[in-house]
Amino acid sequence: MTLSTTGRAALPFPRSLRFDGVLPGLRAPRISERQDTWALSLRRSLGLRVPMHAVLADSNGAWAWNPRNSHSAATRYASVQDWINRHPGCDLRLWVSGQLVRSLASEHAAGKQDAEALRSIAKREFVARHGDAAARWPLATWRNEAALGVCALVGVDLPALNEHAAKHAVRMQSVVPWWYHAFQEARRCVSALGQVQTAYVCVVEGQQIAWISAARGLLVEVEQTLLASAHIDALQAELTRWVFARPASALKPVVLGQGLHNGSHTGPLDALVLGRLDGDQPPQWLRPSFMPDMH
Repeated sequence: MTLSTTGRAALPFPRSLRFDGVLPGLRAPRISERQDTWALSLRRSLGLRVPMHAVLADSNGAWAWNPRNSHSAATRYASVQDWINRHPGCDLRLWVSGQLVRSLASEHAAGKQDAEALRSIAKREFVARHGDAAARWPLATWRNEAALGVCALVGVDLPALNEHAAKHAVRMQSVVPWWYHAFQEARRCVSALGQVQTAYVCVVEGQQIAWISAARGLLVEVEQTLLASAHIDALQAELTRWVFARPASALKPVVLGQGLHNGSHTGPLDALVLGRLDGDQPPQWLRPSFMPDMH
């Protein structure tokens, strides 16, 4: 079944689910005269900034949306640094693909009510699984009435990226997992997610998927896995496995995303599918908000 998407108001997003090393509101130093332009200088003299930009980083580069044109498709850049070089003086909300995020298994997070204790447990677990380099991974925690969790940012040198941004007067307002944005969009589109006690949302990025368990709209658990292939039949096999291994839900799993080779033919999926699942970038309806107080 395919559900149409809606344009409801954006939901607020918790500051806790941001990776280490980003200081919202920190003023970056002035960019070099070589990069400065008369227009940018005029905006600074008036105390203004260029519009907030949203960029999605993945293992192959970055997608960026034009905040001045809500109908334009995302533009591909070689890297986030490349985007920064081309947009001095901007404010940036950086989203990171599931390819660049690792989540802590639920059995390690269960029963831990202290965020700092959970972060310590997570760091030890990530090191045990991925080696000493994982000790330097930035962590992000989330807490709500239903659960407490943690995830790690991999493949991105966040301190170096912050330094690069500062040299170009780019203010990085937040660095947040893309699956969280997709989960919030699913909540807006499927009101039942905020009503049922147990629900599941599957965020697809090609072979990379993130399973989100929710309780009355609250994030409970995130499990990331790889499909056997980037095809609908592989996704259906994963849906079957997931539903069989988890408590029953009154709502079919909600699926959204992109990157499946035959993702335009979602009829065979036993799920509530939001839009199509093909394409190499997030669909237009899934583009993030640019508002400072929204996610």
